[in-house]
Amino acid sequence: MKASMTLTCSFLLMLSLTLCHGSRKYEGIAGWKATEPQTTTTIALKDKFHAVEVGKFDVLEGVEFQTDYIQSLQDEIVKEFGKSQQFKQVLLPEQESASGSAFTLRLSGIVTYFDPGNRAERYFGSGKGQIVIYIVFGDRSTGETLVTDQISATLSGGAFGGKAKNITHEFAKTLANTTKLLLEKPVPFPGELASPQDAGPRPPSAGQKPVTISSSNYDLGQVNLNAEASAGYRLVAFTPKGMESADVTMERSSTPPEVYQYRVLHARLFGNLEKDLNKAALEGYRYCPHTLAWLAGDFGAVAFAILEKPPVPSKTGYEYRVHAASQVSNAQKDIAKDQRENFSLVGTFETPDRHIALMEKTISKIDE
Repeated sequence: MKASMTLTCSFLLMLSLTLCHGSRKYEGIAGWKATEPQTTTTIALKDKFHAVEVGKFDVLEGVEFQTDYIQSLQDEIVKEFGKSQQFKQVLLPEQESASGSAFTLRLSGIVTYFDPGNRAERYFGSGKGQIVIYIVFGDRSTGETLVTDQISATLSGGAFGGKAKNITHEFAKTLANTTKLLLEKPVPFPGELASPQDAGPRPPSAGQKPVTISSSNYDLGQVNLNAEASAGYRLVAFTPKGMESADVTMERSSTPPEVYQYRVLHARLFGNLEKDLNKAALEGYRYCPHTLAWLAGDFGAVAFAILEKPPVPSKTGYEYRVHAASQVSNAQKDIAKDQRENFSLVGTFETPDRHIALMEKTISKIDE
């Protein structure tokens, strides 16, 4: 009864906010108008789900990740979720929820990249380790996927350089912060996560085309992406590897000359990244899920993203906002505010001192 009352109160609050902002005049990009939202009422994931089940993560074929590290990941995530107090209960798969399965999330994940780094070098400030995991929050009662993300964490130090296994602790801390942002998202409609990039990591296969993008030459990375795209390939996965490069996986998806095109963006300032995103969006490009990253080259660290242009032009366009908050709570407020203006959270990542949120709004071209 208590859970039902909480849900009802949250629902009424979101309804009142939607009614207050529903008639707001769109003042975005000239020549475009905001599309009508799919519904007039929304409820945030955090307001519906009060418990989370944490399972053991899988490992992508070809990735070397020790068995005891898998157990450590589960243990550290349970510990960090408990410390964050964002859930009333943190459960293992065999445990029952006091809130009932209908109000419980199930967390699963796939380790897509792991580099233990070098402990001796970490003692002197280099030799960082890195882990990248594709995570999925699903509804425990229905099995439906609710939200996905790709999260990267690094191990840069510790006692005598820090043992490689400690990266599971670093990942769990990053996941706990990111989860607070992801649970600001509204409960999705059935089948809403239908894009190829949301289907999850692909195991290596003969039909894939890999493209490496180096922070020393972003332009070459864009040229190589479009060279594969011109042959009918489309981006299906993105994996940052260290701070200086990222691997893109492409699979055949179209028949020339009807092909996808790609734009690689990189900017030192988050405000400039927002401008570049919106400029590319006016040319028909859209952000590719899970490609928001933080890379570093010869001239310092930059925010990075890949955008995609479909083979057939559309009257549907997109507007973007980028937030870089020093506190998780401020990032949550930014997300909630933008969602009331019909933006959706489409990307997150963390820098050493910022919590980044990328917001996207669907707009349509005004008929001339």
